[in-house]
Amino acid sequence: MLHLICYDIHSNTLRAALARKIIAAGLDRINKSVYLGVLTKDTLQKLETELAQKIQQKGQPQDSLLFLPVSPSQVQNMRIYGRNDLDKDELSGEKSTLIM
Repeated sequence: MLHLICYDIHSNTLRAALARKIIAAGLDRINKSVYLGVLTKDTLQKLETELAQKIQQKGQPQDSLLFLPVSPSQVQNMRIYGRNDLDKDELSGEKSTLIM
């Protein structure tokens, strides 16, 4: 299922560690602190547990981490202003690639 993950983390070190984990799980960075991608139930559970533990251990009281399930139609309906290289078809799973 598609998930949007975003955070507000004050520590540069912790923020970078979370970013690496999220990207390693296969999500695309769609903004500086926002990621979108498909996660299996097992991968989602593992990632959420790891990131929540990092926030609890090394985070500050005002830090936050959000996991939000989204549908492909919500991604397609996303409005983007300013510069952004998103491929909504790819992110929503609507794009198919034919290799010859």
